[in-house]
Amino acid sequence: MGLMTDPKTQAFLSNFISRFHKAGSLLCYLAGMAYMLALAYPPLNAGTYFSENALLPGLVDREYGDNSYNVEQLAEEYKRAVESIEGLPVRYMETKFTELGLDTFTQNFSIRHPFLQTEVIGNRRVPQVIQGTNVYAILRAPRIAGTEAIVMLVPYRSSKAAQERGDTHYGIGLMLSLAKFFRTKTYWSKDVIFLVVDQEDMGIQAWLEAYQGIPSNYISSSIMQGRSGAIMGAVNLEVGVARVRRLDLVTEGINGHLPNLDLFNLVVRLCSKEGVQASFQGQVDSGNNQRLTREGYEKSVKTMLLNMAHQATGQPRSIHGLFLHYHIEAITIKAAAGQKSGSKSMQMVGRVLEGVIRSINNLLERLHQSFFFYVLPNCDRYVSIGLYMPPFALLMMVPLLNGLALWITSGNISKSAQDQDVGKDKPKTDSESMEDFVPRPFSTIMPLLIGASVTGALLYISPEFFMSRLATAFKLTPEEIVSLGVMGLFVGSIMLPHIIRRKMSSPSDPGQATAEWQLLKSVALIWQAVILSAISMINFSLAFFLSVAMVPISAVIRPSSRTLFRLLNAILLLLISPPILLFLFLAIYNAATSPIVDITELLSVTLQMSKHAMYRSVVDGYLYGNWSYGLATMVVFPNWLMLWLVVWKQV
Repeated sequence: MGLMTDPKTQAFLSNFISRFHKAGSLLCYLAGMAYMLALAYPPLNAGTYFSENALLPGLVDREYGDNSYNVEQLAEEYKRAVESIEGLPVRYMETKFTELGLDTFTQNFSIRHPFLQTEVIGNRRVPQVIQGTNVYAILRAPRIAGTEAIVMLVPYRSSKAAQERGDTHYGIGLMLSLAKFFRTKTYWSKDVIFLVVDQEDMGIQAWLEAYQGIPSNYISSSIMQGRSGAIMGAVNLEVGVARVRRLDLVTEGINGHLPNLDLFNLVVRLCSKEGVQASFQGQVDSGNNQRLTREGYEKSVKTMLLNMAHQATGQPRSIHGLFLHYHIEAITIKAAAGQKSGSKSMQMVGRVLEGVIRSINNLLERLHQSFFFYVLPNCDRYVSIGLYMPPFALLMMVPLLNGLALWITSGNISKSAQDQDVGKDKPKTDSESMEDFVPRPFSTIMPLLIGASVTGALLYISPEFFMSRLATAFKLTPEEIVSLGVMGLFVGSIMLPHIIRRKMSSPSDPGQATAEWQLLKSVALIWQAVILSAISMINFSLAFFLSVAMVPISAVIRPSSRTLFRLLNAILLLLISPPILLFLFLAIYNAATSPIVDITELLSVTLQMSKHAMYRSVVDGYLYGNWSYGLATMVVFPNWLMLWLVVWKQV
């Protein structure tokens, strides 16, 4: 500590940062990007392994066979039942579960939130209500009290939903077949819950809230008459084909939460034992030797970036993701269709699921030893938090170095430097006069910082206001009202520098004006490093992508007396504003993953996706506790607005 408080050391550090912060920032940014991409190369990451030996996947003797209870027959029977009525065939599922000797229950629920389409009842407009029914059955553990449980669930999908997201009727058939098989065994130490979910995310949220006894302002459900103990794990099945080419594993949950890596490893290991091909992000692993080639490395990078892109959204990719919000380890298994040659029957898939459920049944405690923070370039390779945080730290050095340099410079501006060019950050030498320094003008920039935070808060609470006031005045859908309202408020907020122009200008004192914008940008950059580091602790992928886009532009923008340079800085800064950044990320994602070639179509599809993503982030925040919209408006946007005020500062 004495070394850091020594005046000579402080002077040396100040001069060093002031002279080399630009070169250091460029070097750190490029090194951080290269370092992160290099982690997909096998020698630089690690092979997966089991931390929780109690899973005992190698000791589970899988016995399941579908001859006694034909999966295909059950699936076709269920499909006919679904087609004969509108909605989930509740009576059919109750009958099937009851015939197997399971404790069978239903849960009716209704959902009403401010962003549903309104309907006219009498002389009043009220939000529509979404209603549904979940059906679940419990296989009681024969030799132990029902203090713990495992959930196997399948979402019900109508014909329209099946066209968009895939059929699940073979998943229902497989669940019923496994339920009959499990019913004949006596080794269960945990109850097994078989759940058919109505209304996808809303249905599973209603079931979880009722099961956990958590009240909700927007979801009402009937009393849960049947329950078990604490849920130790959940497996979601999405199987709509009789012949399976491969099983694709989905991990990403709400707010970027991931399941314990041991659960993912368990499914991969059992797929390997049964000869069923496992894939992740739709990518099949290359061979060990091929991974060291250019093609293998590119596939690993693609898998890792897709994993990070899906995690960064903060939205669950399937209904298993809402279990993670309650610290229940869960994963989704999707079946990809295959031809007769080279594909696997439902028996092999059932044996994989039998092994997964039985391995979780062996657990003596919750999964806690393996990683919860990781990125996967392959099914059997992972990048842990200890590996991916150093490149992120290199990216964070960019705003920190530039912020510190501006902090030093803003305190070393002389009142007599009337002719000093605004753009120069040259540190003073010992021979230069040090009298009459301007104190850092905190009193001037503090109202700007408070105004940026208040604007972000108004943006956060605006969607419900728009729905309550504009829904009756305009014939627009809730998605259009929310997206247009938020964009309108965003456009209004970028006019803030022109509204407070008097506070932004100090024409009589160029030294004071320079100190103001330098101090404001210094606070904005240091605050940017703080918030991005905090976000990385919750959702690393989101923080990384935000850093890649925001850090370089935030470092280079500055006010200018020349109109052309000022407009150029403003355009660059607009590119990293939250709504435009959302559009650009989705455009890049669509261009990389979809077969769309026409640029007009790509932009049109991306615009629709942006509107839907904005609307869904708002709704998910109300229903499921999604933090995406709150982070964008209360954290990222105020920081961006601080930099926007810097660009339009009068110098």
